[in-house]
Amino acid sequence: MTRGGYTLVEMVLVMFLLVLVAAFVFSLTGAGSTAYLRLQEQQDGSADLRTGLSYIDVKIRSHDAAGQIWTAQRPDNSQTALVMRKTAGDAPYVTWIYIHEGYLCELFIPEQAAFKPELGSRIAAADVLEVGFSDRQKLLVTLTRHAGDEALTRSRTILLRSGGETP
Repeated sequence: MTRGGYTLVEMVLVMFLLVLVAAFVFSLTGAGSTAYLRLQEQQDGSADLRTGLSYIDVKIRSHDAAGQIWTAQRPDNSQTALVMRKTAGDAPYVTWIYIHEGYLCELFIPEQAAFKPELGSRIAAADVLEVGFSDRQKLLVTLTRHAGDEALTRSRTILLRSGGETP
């Protein structure tokens, strides 16, 4: 009489194969999850930079008058900021666009008021703002955001129709 059943060797072999397949599936899922999170982080950073550049573009276009847009060193540190002057009523006001604590910020104050970066409104996440005139009518704006080991950078050249910067 023969008995049909599993031997211990067959059972161990099946369990070993099951463990191998499960390990492969879990490692593949982990790698896919890591890649997805990294891609999502890059897309979020890129979206922040595009938002910041679009905001600066709109601000410059709304302040585009001869001698009303220039770059300046922030009074509290050595970083470069974009400064725009506008008159409201009879009083001149300036808008500072700068980086503070990992964000692109805007501060709208009377021209003679003290610059206090912590009072600015946060616009978008960014770590570095580079602003410079490539010629009298072209403003090159570059925003950078550091994401882990990588740095995302986006630039835009904005044509000033009014004739350029104030020294």
